[in-house]
Amino acid sequence: MKKIIINIDKEKALYLERINYELGFVKDVIQRIIESHPNDPDVINAPAFKAYQKQGSELQAEYSMATSEIEKQYIPEVLKGHKYNWSIPLDSNEMIVNIFCNCEIEGLEGVIEE
Repeated sequence: MKKIIINIDKEKALYLERINYELGFVKDVIQRIIESHPNDPDVINAPAFKAYQKQGSELQAEYSMATSEIEKQYIPEVLKGHKYNWSIPLDSNEMIVNIFCNCEIEGLEGVIEE
């Protein structure tokens, strides 16, 4: 596996981290409500539960858009069509891109072989 590390804008990294945290929190609340009241349709149909569902879907959409924007901006064009994933560790502005194919990719700088 090969990997590259790309420095990204700190504000974008913090924004993505915040959305991910909020999304995780909302998902946890929804899961706890469902686990606590598995057979109670009144709880599932309650306005508070529906509000959490709505907030969760909005945060999921916001997170998806933010990751897409970051990927478009920072993933090198030469990686398009190759197998890779990426992550940004907490409290970091370094995007770690793991490249899973063994292809020779010309024009890719800063590759670390593992």
